[in-house]
Amino acid sequence: MSQVQNKGIRVTVLAAATASHVLLACGGSKRAGNTPPSEPKPLIESSDGSKRAVPASESAQENSKLPWAQETFSPQAGSTPEPRLEKAELRCGRGDAALHDAAQLLSDLEAQKNETPSLDVAKFHLMRLGSPYVMPRLWSAVVEGVSADDLAKSIGQWAKAREPLGEFRCGLGLTEKNDGSEVVTVLQVDVLADVKPIPTRVTSGTWLDFEAKLLAPTSAATVLLLPPEGPPRHLHTKLDQGRATARFSIETEGTWLIQLMATQSGGPRPVAQMMISADQEPPQSLEARAVPGESAFDSKKAPPDALFQLMNAARLDQGLPVLKRNRQLDRLAADHSRAMIAQGRISHDTGHGDPAYRLQLAGITPKATGENVALAASVVRLHRALWASPAHRENLLLRRWDEAGVAVIDDGTGSLYATQLFIDSE
Repeated sequence: MSQVQNKGIRVTVLAAATASHVLLACGGSKRAGNTPPSEPKPLIESSDGSKRAVPASESAQENSKLPWAQETFSPQAGSTPEPRLEKAELRCGRGDAALHDAAQLLSDLEAQKNETPSLDVAKFHLMRLGSPYVMPRLWSAVVEGVSADDLAKSIGQWAKAREPLGEFRCGLGLTEKNDGSEVVTVLQVDVLADVKPIPTRVTSGTWLDFEAKLLAPTSAATVLLLPPEGPPRHLHTKLDQGRATARFSIETEGTWLIQLMATQSGGPRPVAQMMISADQEPPQSLEARAVPGESAFDSKKAPPDALFQLMNAARLDQGLPVLKRNRQLDRLAADHSRAMIAQGRISHDTGHGDPAYRLQLAGITPKATGENVALAASVVRLHRALWASPAHRENLLLRRWDEAGVAVIDDGTGSLYATQLFIDSE
């Protein structure tokens, strides 16, 4: 979990994987072949877009405000409305209505802009559609003359490239482009918790009850509450027979983020999150605002050095002392990032033990140990993603840390696997 425990360990995890390519029938243009890459590729940012599966010329005109769901909950069972994608859905995972709607939005966006939207956009729309899922994977292809069977085969190869920790759920979208080709988008999530309905809009002072069913063996669970201003808060969370419950109040006006952290296979990880707006309308688009510390970014620095500079700049912004760079921790962080790449999954334990154990093997015995791990397409995106997560931000801003090591390693496709190791050495 994201708090100092008996063994002096504090860990949080953040991850997302993407893929984007072109599928063509034989005799088509000489672009990419019809097999998805074995490793995900980074995506670029895009803007908001339409909701319906329509030709791009029409969907480009759909730019009005998109409504928020009244409640966040899962599952939202539902099959794809596109007959051409029915076989692909069977190979991808259990159908989910919110995932289908989000995938359709992303498909429309790509058809409009000829740019694959980022996972940041996908995650925003999942929350807007009332879905608590975290860490989605995104697959996108431009299709020309490819049969439904071949499309299903390619999507299935990508979808089953890793074993689920919980239950795979999937959403698919299809949009016809002006040139007659089609954009197909797939969102897949590895679901580790289902959440009972909770409202997305309330009046300040409202008390709410949170309840989630864990879908994998869980030894500990904590609900974190991130208010509009200030640090995240740990809520008293009860874990009983695979159900996590907590009660809390939305005290002031603004947008609040609720995140469930669960300790399961591979260590603590976010397993559900949702947004609640008090006394105001929810946000209508993804805000790409700079976060604390971001102004210190130096593109000339090596990625680990740049991320370490962002970490200290964020701490200074919050009135905290800076961290001392520890090169031995750097090496251990790099070893862990490489192990995550080899495993193809973000985790605190890749078979070599948790952070505290790994440090002990290296002869380092601090009073407490912490770790953040994340995956993104750039150093700035890593920093923004870590800041946006209550558990990761709390770890980054913990006053007791005095030394840190950082690793940022490219997996060969442009995706950056980052590890931040923190210690209290005194």
